[in-house]
Amino acid sequence: MSTSFTVRLDDDAERKLAALMSDGSSRNSAIRYALDVSYRHLVNEQMREESAILLQDPEDLAEVNAAREAMGAGDAW
Repeated sequence: MSTSFTVRLDDDAERKLAALMSDGSSRNSAIRYALDVSYRHLVNEQMREESAILLQDPEDLAEVNAAREAMGAGDAW
């Protein structure tokens, strides 16, 4: 499925879009690329936040340590 939309860009956004198109990419490709990068950034940030929470979770840390001990992870070094 393909969706079209209209967006108003200010001068700063136009400059950024032009930079994304400087390699010869079309407007559509540049915008799709920007959406992809932005989405990956969002997902990575969510994972960082979840990781920070898990680092404070005593039950999760106990499970990780038990798994490491069971695998002999300390013996690897």
